[in-house]
Amino acid sequence: MTRVLGKRTLQHVWDDMKYLILPSHVSAAPSNAGSTKCGKLGADEWRAFCTINLVYTLGRLWGSQPEDSKEYKMYRNFMDLIIAVRFAHMRTITAERISQYRFHMERYLTGMKLLYPGAHVAPCHHLSLHLPQILELWGPVHAWRCFPFERYNFLLQQIPTNMKFGV
Repeated sequence: MTRVLGKRTLQHVWDDMKYLILPSHVSAAPSNAGSTKCGKLGADEWRAFCTINLVYTLGRLWGSQPEDSKEYKMYRNFMDLIIAVRFAHMRTITAERISQYRFHMERYLTGMKLLYPGAHVAPCHHLSLHLPQILELWGPVHAWRCFPFERYNFLLQQIPTNMKFGV
């Protein structure tokens, strides 16, 4: 993350985090999120960091830059991802919302390849293009997502086993 944002931008994010007041139902990201010292973030921490903290700080820093600047293009690209995520996680789903998700996700991936030529399309990027069909078949994400199972897996991973089973 430091390679894209840079240490100075991350410092702005961390400084802004001190002053943002989050709703009580939102799990705050660690105050040093994005640094190597922070360690691995949980799903809720990533969601708060990306959809709240980065949106606020990058909007303040990069959103007012000239439209042809690299920073503004990176901000618009990031916002396409955030908008797609917001549409995908709405409590109710419609054909229009699925269409908006598809539009922003495709624009995000296209922009990603243009802005970051060395970046590789990961399997999760490919799978994100299949989410519209899944939303059409299964409905809103909150009805079938696996956050509770991921939390349980996290708890299980914390148990020291020394890689020995049945001991």
